[in-house]
Amino acid sequence: MGTEEMEAVILAGVLRRAGADVTLASVEDGLEVEASYGTRIIADKSIAACADQVFDLVALPIDAGLERSTEVNRVEWPFDHKPQVLIPIANGSEEMEIIMLVAILRRANINVVLASVDESTNIVGSQRMKIVADKCILGASDSKYDLIIIPGGPEGAELLHRSTALKKLLKEQKQASMMYGGICYSPLILQKQGLLQDKTVTAHPSIVNQLTCQVIERSKVVIDGNLITGKGLGTVMDFSLAIVRKFFGHGRAKGVANGMVFDYPKS
Repeated sequence: MGTEEMEAVILAGVLRRAGADVTLASVEDGLEVEASYGTRIIADKSIAACADQVFDLVALPIDAGLERSTEVNRVEWPFDHKPQVLIPIANGSEEMEIIMLVAILRRANINVVLASVDESTNIVGSQRMKIVADKCILGASDSKYDLIIIPGGPEGAELLHRSTALKKLLKEQKQASMMYGGICYSPLILQKQGLLQDKTVTAHPSIVNQLTCQVIERSKVVIDGNLITGKGLGTVMDFSLAIVRKFFGHGRAKGVANGMVFDYPKS
């Protein structure tokens, strides 16, 4: 009960189209399962009937029950100008997170600067896609930003962590009580820089056990005062729209979501 029906059906449909033998298994008493939005799906077997079989892959639809966004220690993100956001990037950064963040924030009329921590503005993302940054990090360091967001991708995040210029920017951002955050793997980098002390976050499941702060695992996005964190690549839409909502309010966030045909809460 409560399984995300789109995930279950799309997973099964795509894999079966590719020729895989897929079994939908119910963990309920019966084969009929009521999914998260009320759709009823009939499984092929009960989980007990699968116990003696060997599977090459066990796929779990995990979105069910995840809260879209959780906010603790609520503060306003005040500004009297067009919001300025810095997204530092490196070779190995997760390109889908970068592109989606930039596209959504710019749709909301936020000024976004992509800054490479390399000597070149050209970077190669984790899936070998090439991205050209607006500036190198030193060229971006003279400006003030309302928000600095660290994207994920383990290799890229580690390279961002090594950037002295970025460390200085993040330290100054926190000292000035300005907004900062990260998604997926990057909360671990924020922790290494002492930026998560007494904070509550969410992060990619693979690094949760390395975080020493409070973690809300069942939320896609967690906002704690001036800090915002996202769970991973699949939550970038919610993460980006949460930023838009904090800057401009729910109406702007919903308007941007509607323009992308993305389901967003009415209130």
